[in-house]
Amino acid sequence: MNMFIVASIAATVFLGGWMPFHVGGLAAFNNIMDYIPPFVWYLGKTAFVIFIMMWFKWTFPRLRIDQLLTLEWKYLLPINLVNIILMAFVVLTGWHF
Repeated sequence: MNMFIVASIAATVFLGGWMPFHVGGLAAFNNIMDYIPPFVWYLGKTAFVIFIMMWFKWTFPRLRIDQLLTLEWKYLLPINLVNIILMAFVVLTGWHF
């Protein structure tokens, strides 16, 4: 359950959550992607993040908790905060498509 909650938050913040995948300049492809229901997109992106998390666990099975906490607090959290601020700036200025 913890892995699903973390993957849900990551899918929403970094992958657009329920929004479909669109490619600029490919109207036919974008129209097809719009027919897929939003909950399918959300669950698919969440499943992808869970797969990435499990892949990391299988690849690096002996990470100590202090190594994981160092990675989170020193590297991942600042990157996440910068990403959120950058996306808020992009949305407020209207530069998104």
